[in-house]
Amino acid sequence: MDWKSHIEGLLGAGATVDQLASGMGVTSNAIREIRAGRTRSPRADAAFRLAAMKTEQFSHSPGNAVVASTLTKHALLDCLAMSSPAHLAKVLDLPVRQVAGWADDALVPALPQVLRLIGVADQAPPAPVNDDPDFDRIGPIEVA
Repeated sequence: MDWKSHIEGLLGAGATVDQLASGMGVTSNAIREIRAGRTRSPRADAAFRLAAMKTEQFSHSPGNAVVASTLTKHALLDCLAMSSPAHLAKVLDLPVRQVAGWADDALVPALPQVLRLIGVADQAPPAPVNDDPDFDRIGPIEVA
């Protein structure tokens, strides 16, 4: 696989360098190095994650994942072909009063239920990678 062209395709579909890096478990700089041609391919586990990423994940058309920070209640109802906040509340497993209280043109709160519904997975920040090969073999030294 040509990693550079795959990354460019994902970026062209609307992904950001930070989203790709987070999804692969690498730093943003690792993505930039591949794009610049200074690195030919990511390490194996990151390569498998990158290969699993598809352009459809980053499209902003109805039915696909959309960015929660720009999504209004009205737009969410349109994307899901729903006409009532009661239906949306049922899908989100939230009280109808809570969903009805959201203004139509206001941004939808970034609740976990909403993020799962629109296809944005709960993403924990990647754990820092320790490149020291002796990290787990060196213990504390006690001085007399």
